Amino acid sequence: MKEKFLKILPYSGYVLFVSLGLLVFFVAAFLVVVVRTKEEQKVMMPYVIGKNYIEVHNELQRLQLKVRLETQRIPEKTDGIILAQSIDPGKEVEAGSKLYLTVNIGFDRVTIPDVKGQDLKRAKAILEKVLSGEVYVPLQIGGITYVPAVGDEPADTIIDQIPAPGKETHSGEKIYLLVTEPNIEKKSTQSANEPLDSTKFVGTPVPFLVDFLQRKKIPYRIKEATKPEFREEHGLTSTFELKPTGAEVGAFFLKPSETFVQDYEFLEYEVDDDDLYSAKITYTKPGDDTEIEKEIFTNQKLNEDEPVRFLIHRAGNVKVTLFGKETGVAKVWKLKGTY
Repeated sequence: MKEKFLKILPYSGYVLFVSLGLLVFFVAAFLVVVVRTKEEQKVMMPYVIGKNYIEVHNELQRLQLKVRLETQRIPEKTDGIILAQSIDPGKEVEAGSKLYLTVNIGFDRVTIPDVKGQDLKRAKAILEKVLSGEVYVPLQIGGITYVPAVGDEPADTIIDQIPAPGKETHSGEKIYLLVTEPNIEKKSTQSANEPLDSTKFVGTPVPFLVDFLQRKKIPYRIKEATKPEFREEHGLTSTFELKPTGAEVGAFFLKPSETFVQDYEFLEYEVDDDDLYSAKITYTKPGDDTEIEKEIFTNQKLNEDEPVRFLIHRAGNVKVTLFGKETGVAKVWKLKGTY
């Protein structure tokens, strides 16, 4: 037995040596991975002063920086511009580091008032005096779109507005109004029978133009959306042409990096079958559980693989349903705002 043990002993030492070598190798490899991983978690701080926070938001998220916003009001500078950053540009920091940004509030902060149901004169008076903190500031009207009254809608009355009531925003944001036409008896016969002026719709919110066309029973098509030169043109009509077959509408649309509680949405779909198609938008009225449906596209002929496009203004969560007269539901969009 002793002789066998003495024969095995040299081999045992060799095995032990190899085992220790492998252990040292794996420990060293593990440490290298840990060190490299730690190094990979470091990020280079970019220079963001002078840029709009919306433009750099996604980049800072990609760098895994925890952003904390502080505000300062300098009316002479653009709203949303970053005035200061707590981490120096070019500095290497660990992912997950806190970054404090000072963002300019160039305008007074306001809550959009509800002017729906008011006559135009009263609505203008409300918008001239909107509370911002302890002072009153005016809101600028971006445009007024007149539409024929339907049913018991009173004349010269606000029936819709963009932005919707309750939006927290700044006093520089323009508000657009959809208003029923003044009493027809007060208009001359000549003005009542005037041909449609295509130019007056350029710069109008596309949803308001669609409302007008629906009330006039004029079929329409929305062309491919184009990127606006200025952010404030987002959601507005870029071109309008009335043809014998209906209206062709061009739209400005800026695809947002985030889904906001209120914003414009551009929808597009190629239908599968030849049919007469309609579309409706469904949403819950703010403040109660009343569900409201509104038709935005009515019995318009579409051929197989033909695209149909919609540009709507979403205030909260909405559902848009496209359906064929014979073929039933073709497409449902469920749209939800986050920020």
